[in-house]
Amino acid sequence: MTFNLNSKILLSAASIAAAAALIIGATFAFFSDTETSTGNTFTAGSLDLKVDNTCYYNTIANGQPNCPVIEDDPQTEEVDESVITTWTQTDLGPAHKFFYFTDIKPGDFGEDTVSLHVVDNDAWGRLVISPPVESENGCSGEEATDEPTCVSGEDGELRENTNFYVWLDQGSTPGFQCNNAQANPPVGPCEADFTEGDNIDQNGVQGDPEPTLITSGTIDAIGETWNLWEGLAPVAALFGCVSDGNTNYGPCHGLAVDGRMVASATYYFGIGWNVPNTVGNEMQGDGMTADMTFEAVQHRNNPGQAF
Repeated sequence: MTFNLNSKILLSAASIAAAAALIIGATFAFFSDTETSTGNTFTAGSLDLKVDNTCYYNTIANGQPNCPVIEDDPQTEEVDESVITTWTQTDLGPAHKFFYFTDIKPGDFGEDTVSLHVVDNDAWGRLVISPPVESENGCSGEEATDEPTCVSGEDGELRENTNFYVWLDQGSTPGFQCNNAQANPPVGPCEADFTEGDNIDQNGVQGDPEPTLITSGTIDAIGETWNLWEGLAPVAALFGCVSDGNTNYGPCHGLAVDGRMVASATYYFGIGWNVPNTVGNEMQGDGMTADMTFEAVQHRNNPGQAF
């Protein structure tokens, strides 16, 4: 009897405990919320330098570029030896020559307007001219008479008698208002500034709107390097440009105080050359060849113009 009674009591207690557990468990509830940021992405930016050129020879710019070219015969199977001296915005290849002249004489002159486009990001820019390769190409006729020291196969006299100079072909308004990406064809001038990129040096006109960046002189025999920011920064200061060069194509567009090249601008540089008519027979048959390389490196996080 006692055993059975205790068993019933124990069972009853167990039942109560189980019921209590069920009741307590039913009172639990959880508040919840989930926030997800999807597609987190890192993409490296890009920097691309594009170049175009317009070339005139022994004539003032008139809208009809006339520098020599070589066009391959499409019917032949010869190696491509084409030469292009005027072209629209592109990456340069072996056929693109800023200067290609095979019959230079005293008194000759010419002009190229080179435009540079830095795509996507601001950049520091520079022009590197390789050491010129000079050639005498013979010492016959009047050259031998006028140049007794002439030795065939040694350096000639063409380099030291050919002058180059560079100006900023920015037009009548400081900076670069012509957006090449929207022009058709993509060359200056444009309605925003009719004299910008027009291949005509207007230095001294209307308050010196097109300053000289490199004064007239011969190319150094060891080559030359020209940091473009060292020319652009003083121009920005000259015209009172105080921004980073982004002015929505208003005055000073592309002229940043530190001389960087602004990604949205098209920069026009005029390169003039001439052989004085006082040069005599000493340069007959002489030659000169050099590479011109435009380089760009990112501006952001690179304050020291490091290449």
